[in-house]
Amino acid sequence: MIRGKLRNRKNIKFVNAKIAEMLNDIADAFVGQTKSNLKKKKDIHGVSFAPLEDSTIRAKKKKGSSFPRTPLIDTGAMRKIYRSKTASASSLESKVTVAEKRKEVAEFHNEGGGNLPQREWFGIGTKLERRLNKMIRAKIKSIVRFEK
Repeated sequence: MIRGKLRNRKNIKFVNAKIAEMLNDIADAFVGQTKSNLKKKKDIHGVSFAPLEDSTIRAKKKKGSSFPRTPLIDTGAMRKIYRSKTASASSLESKVTVAEKRKEVAEFHNEGGGNLPQREWFGIGTKLERRLNKMIRAKIKSIVRFEK
């Protein structure tokens, strides 16, 4: 059996601070991977997005889009993904979000619907999940003393 030792408030504060650090690292890794995937035109699983329909490209050009052939990118606002809440020892919560004015559109693209194909661009895919699990294991090992 493995037991972790937490004997006093000082140790608990230390552990909470390390957990907060880990949560912020996870959020930052998520942001980085999402931005990288968008740049590569790939979904959360590393699969390339389906090409846009000609009618969509024409409509984006007509609107004056800077990126008429790029899936998910019209004005560039959906690339503004950031950590919107930072975890701390007293608040173990970290949040990642997309630009406020694009949240509804971002969700619609992620889920798909109607004539819009699903493009899972915001989420944790297998590759990122493995990376995050390694980060979590390493952080836990660094903060908890184990005994047999």
